[in-house]
Amino acid sequence: MLKAKMFFHSSAGGVKFHKSYDASIEENGEKITLKYAEIDENGVTECEINVILDDFVTVRRKGEFSNYLEFKENYFFKGEYQTPYGEIPVEIFTKKLLITKEKDILKVDAEYKSSLAGEVTENQFGFMIKF
Repeated sequence: MLKAKMFFHSSAGGVKFHKSYDASIEENGEKITLKYAEIDENGVTECEINVILDDFVTVRRKGEFSNYLEFKENYFFKGEYQTPYGEIPVEIFTKKLLITKEKDILKVDAEYKSSLAGEVTENQFGFMIKF
């Protein structure tokens, strides 16, 4: 695994977030795996993002608040957030997913609608990593 810097941004329900992470990256055929840790008031959350081919992304977060999500353009995903207070149902519809890879730079941008316990929001996330 190579070490790299990952620049992440998101907007969920109008709340914007920008952060950089030290990540490890592994390329295995048509899949690129990124691993990094988020550290905040809830402790450490281990994160893994898989970019598969040029049209599918999975996100797994393990910590006090855990989840697994899938993103593919025009794709509906149903799952749940695991919290200390129980499971919260989540539904995601990916409206747009753009994955570009040029030499040693990978960029992912997604626009999606989510429903978390029935509350619907418009969201975006993206990241850029150089390896």
